Amino acid sequence: MEYCSLMSGSWGNCHYVKAGGTRIMIDAGQSGKRILNHMAVARCGDGSELEGILVTHAHRDHVIGVGILARKLKIPVYATEGTWFEMGALTGDIPKDLRRTIGAEDCWQIGELELESFPTSHDALESVGYVLRHGSVSLGIATDCGVFTSRMERALSNLNGLVLEANHDLNMLRFGNYPEYLKRRIAGVEGHLSNADAGCSLRKVLGPQTRHVVLAHLSEENNCPDIALRTIQDALENPAAASVEGLFSKSGLTGVKAIERQGLRISVAPRCIPGEWMAL
Repeated sequence: MEYCSLMSGSWGNCHYVKAGGTRIMIDAGQSGKRILNHMAVARCGDGSELEGILVTHAHRDHVIGVGILARKLKIPVYATEGTWFEMGALTGDIPKDLRRTIGAEDCWQIGELELESFPTSHDALESVGYVLRHGSVSLGIATDCGVFTSRMERALSNLNGLVLEANHDLNMLRFGNYPEYLKRRIAGVEGHLSNADAGCSLRKVLGPQTRHVVLAHLSEENNCPDIALRTIQDALENPAAASVEGLFSKSGLTGVKAIERQGLRISVAPRCIPGEWMAL
């Protein structure tokens, strides 16, 4: 299985996964034209091989391109009943033969991929995350969640790869220019995970099989990759390991920054350009 973030953040969110002969997209939060351009840049093909678009929830930065891509490429769209109810005004009409309704806790298959949905805590009806499995290989995707629930912990423990929200730095949000109502919404239980929350969550789910973590949906105003990675690093270090020189090494990539820790690579999904490919 291979994963690539095509964009990540309030500007737009879109994830691409290929497993054997199966290709799927999770969310499509920019114009169809821009998403197809990003697919070309990331060498994801022209979209004709896509077998499904999975939607996490019905906010504009996750669904605005869903309708046009589904209609243009004749791709089935998978979403919960609540998401279908909310996203119609944003996506336009999607033909009935392309509509697939899933439960918030469901299991099904697309091609060679086995899929599982799980509920997330966000201010959208029936918001979900996903676990994807291809044989013995597994990938979890969980963004836009105000709290990391025990149900999420069960779903995401010891996966080979994980895409997890690290939306904001608490101090940058607290002292930033956002109005107070928006600060409360972002920091609330139906908002977004902070860097510190993401670090604590990772401590709960990282296991011996976990090799890749991508930090996603970083706020442009209230976060930056260096701060997110440093906070995650601090959360994962323990007193015995903290004194080991070189436990973490920082490396620079084009548009991506990453840290490595004892066989685990943690990178940041860029906001407006495709990220690096993650091979699982």
